[in-house]
Amino acid sequence: MTQILPIGTPVWVARAADPSTGRRALAGDGVVTSHVPCSACWQRYTGSIRRMSRAAYVAVAAACDTPAGFVATVHRRPVTVIADDPTVIAVPITSDERSTA
Repeated sequence: MTQILPIGTPVWVARAADPSTGRRALAGDGVVTSHVPCSACWQRYTGSIRRMSRAAYVAVAAACDTPAGFVATVHRRPVTVIADDPTVIAVPITSDERSTA
């Protein structure tokens, strides 16, 4: 189970590469920038929307009582952290010192 961290929480994130999708490996300090809504909220709020803006996505995630995960920005890139993805790990940074990654 993924711990849902509050927006603004500093985290260290590592993501494995996935050659089939072209996703590159990534590791470093980041910050939680938004939450990922659960599938029920996603379907309820997006049933009639073809394309969702960032603002609408943030609104759906904020309205969700049981988020499925969160998005952290690492090296200016968004990284989605959810329980279903074993290729991504996020660890909250609890001290004032940043990691060396």
